[in-house]
Amino acid sequence: MASINRNSYILKTLKRLLDIGIGIYSIILLIVIITGGFEITLLGVSIKAHHLYTPIKFLIPLIALRLLITIKIKNLLLLSVSILFSLVVMEMAIRLWNPSIAKPEMAQLHQASPLFGWDLIPRTFGIGFMGETYHINSSGFRDTECEIEKQPATSRIMVIGDSFTFGARVNQEDAYPKQLEEALNHLNIRCEVINCGVIGHNMWQHYEILKRKVLPFHPDLIVLGLFVDDLSRSVSPREKANEYHGINPFEDRNLLGILEHSSLWNFLRNANAIYEYKYRYRRGYSYMKTIDERKKEWGPSNPTNTNYRIMSGKAEKKKYLDFSDALKEFVKLANTEGARVLVAMIPDSVQLNEPHLQAVNLFVQQACKNYEIPFLDLTPILESEKDHRSLYLFPFDAHNSPKGLRLIGQALADQIIKLNLLSSSRPR
Repeated sequence: MASINRNSYILKTLKRLLDIGIGIYSIILLIVIITGGFEITLLGVSIKAHHLYTPIKFLIPLIALRLLITIKIKNLLLLSVSILFSLVVMEMAIRLWNPSIAKPEMAQLHQASPLFGWDLIPRTFGIGFMGETYHINSSGFRDTECEIEKQPATSRIMVIGDSFTFGARVNQEDAYPKQLEEALNHLNIRCEVINCGVIGHNMWQHYEILKRKVLPFHPDLIVLGLFVDDLSRSVSPREKANEYHGINPFEDRNLLGILEHSSLWNFLRNANAIYEYKYRYRRGYSYMKTIDERKKEWGPSNPTNTNYRIMSGKAEKKKYLDFSDALKEFVKLANTEGARVLVAMIPDSVQLNEPHLQAVNLFVQQACKNYEIPFLDLTPILESEKDHRSLYLFPFDAHNSPKGLRLIGQALADQIIKLNLLSSSRPR
């Protein structure tokens, strides 16, 4: 009898503890929904919840354990089957509906490529964690459909670059290639601007994109949008490897990678991501830190940082020489096919008003001068804005906001007009 009473007491205590835990995490979940997240410190211990899934990942196991010790096995099995059936029904319903919000974020847009390392998969679309949509056309560009043959009396500009050109975390119309097109068309200059940017590409990949995907479209002008990390790898890995199959840097091989095949999972994840973006300024994300904090990570206080070394001119000499050689080949190939080249340097936020971090800009400028091609340093354009934070989606991340991208597009348009780069004459 004593053993039964003791077991009964333990079971009641466990139930109470579980009820308390469920109550606490339910309150935390409600606070996160209302406030967008919180972070407090008690007695030197940091307590924080910036995501909905933070309390949910504790709440679900607690509820499951509470049911397990409360409901009879038969009823528990019936409940489990009912939940599973409901999930299957919701999965099928969302698949039939097939909204963009139910697509995996980035992995489905990219594929490993032996030619480019990775590239965009033609005719795919998806949604990002900020609610932005991605549509890849049949040519593998983030753009509307474009024919090989140009429209009469219309100039064609093709923009090559990395995520800053692709327009990471913004809609297609906000990316600077489309801002450039709008600025030129507003001045009655008939042109089409095609966005050929691919997230994460470096200089060797820009060359391959030019050679294999851009030149067949016979562009009048090629804009090469460079960022500091484009100098990190200018030599193709194929030159050092007997076999190179490429990689997909966005592929997720863990449990979440398996879940990405579920439309229901993608729907819930993307809906949560859109919610989190809406309340991003209430949160304590690391990428919501200030530009000054980014400078601490990318500045002299962290001298081994690769990008800091490149920006400050302190990287190994070979990186600069490899880039210079790659740029020379890029320009030579473009000119051979009758296309002009304009190189634009997009600064990282840490470079603004920091001359010692702009050594790489001067290096690229000199390389362009050596090869007799126009160069536009966008650093002064962005420096002229009083509120630098407004130029970026997340100051600690440094990808430009629609405002920053609009300034870049307008500056490119001004430079193209100033240098008459869309005239009928072609480089030899």
